[in-house]
Amino acid sequence: MNIGEDVKNIIKAVHACGDTAISKFTLKFDRIKINPKEFKVSEREIKESLKKIDSRLYSALKRAKQNIESFQKNILPKQTVISGNGVKIKNVFLPVESAGIYVPGGRFPYPSTVLMTSIPALVAGVKKVVMVTPPKNLTAPVLAAAHLCGITEIYRIGGVQAIAALACGTRTIPKVDIIVGPGNKYVAEAKRQLFGEVGIDMIAGPSEILIMADTSANPEFVVSDLMAQCEHDSDAGAVLLSFSRKLSEYCIKNTLSVRKQIKILDVKSIDEAIHIANRFAPEHLEIMMKNAHNIVLKIKNAGAVFLGNYTPVAIGDYYAGPSHVLPTGGSAKFSSGLSVYSFLKKVSIIEYTKASLRKISSDVINIANTEGLVKHAESLKRRI
Repeated sequence: MNIGEDVKNIIKAVHACGDTAISKFTLKFDRIKINPKEFKVSEREIKESLKKIDSRLYSALKRAKQNIESFQKNILPKQTVISGNGVKIKNVFLPVESAGIYVPGGRFPYPSTVLMTSIPALVAGVKKVVMVTPPKNLTAPVLAAAHLCGITEIYRIGGVQAIAALACGTRTIPKVDIIVGPGNKYVAEAKRQLFGEVGIDMIAGPSEILIMADTSANPEFVVSDLMAQCEHDSDAGAVLLSFSRKLSEYCIKNTLSVRKQIKILDVKSIDEAIHIANRFAPEHLEIMMKNAHNIVLKIKNAGAVFLGNYTPVAIGDYYAGPSHVLPTGGSAKFSSGLSVYSFLKKVSIIEYTKASLRKISSDVINIANTEGLVKHAESLKRRI
């Protein structure tokens, strides 16, 4: 099986045949016959979902939305201005015009991913947000979450063909500027191959957690969080850095059903644990230790960090505010989770007066001439 080649062929087919190719691959992979007129979810279907969803769940999603919205608004970057001596330089932040959010299907529906991807885009000021998701994933909770966020353009397509459609556009599916959201290895590979033709948030791999725990950690909590991470799928992984042999033995005994997905390491010092954590750069890092607030100051690489016995990853997955779309596979060493920043472009605006240009012109001319770019130097000479 060559994933790269398979993905390349699907992308090529969508480029060439558009909606026809999408219908073909939806039948092949999702086993659902669908024509282009049926791609888009109707407003009636979206509104009908509100009648089918449990009222307590809708209230929970609403409160989660408020938390996510509040957090994203509070981290919006501020415009910076430097001015003086005839020079004015400022950074402005402009939203991309359109964004595609991919909500994965698979074993479970994910209304939380609708919130975690669309809200940062909307807070950033993106005018057009398009949602795609596999047909079987269009459950009442998923549609209700979209309605809650004001997402009205939803297409029942998934997989590589959905990513390709958003990247190049078809007669039915609009082309977008950036595609965000998690997915399986085929979706990740499609985003990798299409980057450049479209912006992407990241290339996410299997979900992962690393837990640092000493004798102050509740063993039951540690086990439950290891097991919760492995629940995603068989590729998800969990690592425990334990300062207690007793804790290690307890976790080994109580995670037998997913032992292939869990690695338990006994560590002797905090410095050793911090070194391993920073090298691993986990998507999720839980620190269940006495000095958690001091230890976290030495953590340099992690998608999101959860402190103490009462902050499980599930809080971040659903409710706290930061997006649960996070870097995996060590990419937290150089990248960050999805946020309003993912949908903003920083534009520098520079203005010099004639006097301020004259003052610095000799420096610029000298550098330009050194590089052999005489026309660059000439552009200053003509002005002074």
